[in-house]
Amino acid sequence: MEKMQFFNEVTPVLEKYIRFYWHVQGERTELSESVLLPMDHIDLILTIGDPFFYGDERECFDAIHFHGIRKKPLKIVQLGEIESVGVSFTPWGFYSLAQNSMDNYVNKTVNLKDVHYSLHKELASHLEQYEEPHKLVELVEASLKKHLHSTPSEQNDFRIIEQFLKDNDTNIKYFCEVKGLSQRRLERIFNKYVGISPKMFLEVARFEESSRDVLYNKQDNLTDISHKHGFYDQSHFARVFKTYTNYSPRNFRQHKPALKSQMKYEKKK
Repeated sequence: MEKMQFFNEVTPVLEKYIRFYWHVQGERTELSESVLLPMDHIDLILTIGDPFFYGDERECFDAIHFHGIRKKPLKIVQLGEIESVGVSFTPWGFYSLAQNSMDNYVNKTVNLKDVHYSLHKELASHLEQYEEPHKLVELVEASLKKHLHSTPSEQNDFRIIEQFLKDNDTNIKYFCEVKGLSQRRLERIFNKYVGISPKMFLEVARFEESSRDVLYNKQDNLTDISHKHGFYDQSHFARVFKTYTNYSPRNFRQHKPALKSQMKYEKKK
């Protein structure tokens, strides 16, 4: 079982782009398969240990890569020394690195060097100097401070996304009316900076929250969890859950296929 540690101290100038940093370390003596679930953000991953492989075809990517927003599960295969440092971005934060509409990366794993070569070169240099995770995080953050920038217009769009998510308003039409936006403009903003529509984003975020309850909240039964997260009924919950995991909620709870279910989480710093 890998240990996962979070580094929550993000320099203020980067808080609009980055949520936190993380470090994973462990060892797998046998080939193991697990599932990366859809999440409401993008992770940039710096691989320190042995490489790991994605999908049924077991593709191996560069040591520094990222996952675009996903609407379906992704198989991950691991063996040997497991160690990575990651950057978890805000839902819109990675756009400022990519400078390309994020809907181009939906359901894709991408080498950073194909999107931002100069940052990739710096981060690769940091990996060569690797000693311990918190020092690597400091180096990574210093590089990101140089490369993460946005225009006033982009920052205004970020605030619209942030307010929409803060309101957690499933009534998109009402939100747009209050803010003086057209629904089409809100959709364009989400597709450009996040990668998916606001409606789809809310669905992914709701799934992510419900999946944590299925895994870790053993006190509530699945019907209670489905009601808690606003699903119409148990069958609706099961259909949505299977779309994002390939498992029913019951089998997901029983078999624990998700990579995050195999982590031992250490106290956040």
